[in-house]
Amino acid sequence: MQKHTPYDTGKVKIGLLYTEPPPETTPESDWIQGVLLGDKQGVSELMLVTIQSIGLIAFIIIIGIFLIGGNTNA
Repeated sequence: MQKHTPYDTGKVKIGLLYTEPPPETTPESDWIQGVLLGDKQGVSELMLVTIQSIGLIAFIIIIGIFLIGGNTNA
């Protein structure tokens, strides 16, 4: 980011106090900021996704055992 010098008219320096606007926020940065500021909703969403992921992995493992042949009768 290059800082431009103000346009000098001789009496007035146009743009002397101009600062560029901050960059746009992303959903990830909003989530991180919410967690750091103690937003309970951001934490509960993370917990929900974690529980769903663990449940899905357990379901896949159980189905895999049945499909591969978890038959122990030899």
